[in-house]
Amino acid sequence: MTRWVWTQKAQEIEPKRHKAGEMVWPQYAKKAPKQWLEDGLIVDKTEYVKEGQTEIFDFM
Repeated sequence: MTRWVWTQKAQEIEPKRHKAGEMVWPQYAKKAPKQWLEDGLIVDKTEYVKEGQTEIFDFM
């Protein structure tokens, strides 16, 4: 199942509303507008590469 997160691009455009790697708004968590994906504003959580600290879920 796809879970969408914001990208760095989305954060740069709207830093007060979006943080890279965070889940998109709940109403769009499973099904987001296609245009967001095409514009590079969101990405599947499994494809998001986070810089910095490793999480326990990275090893599962």
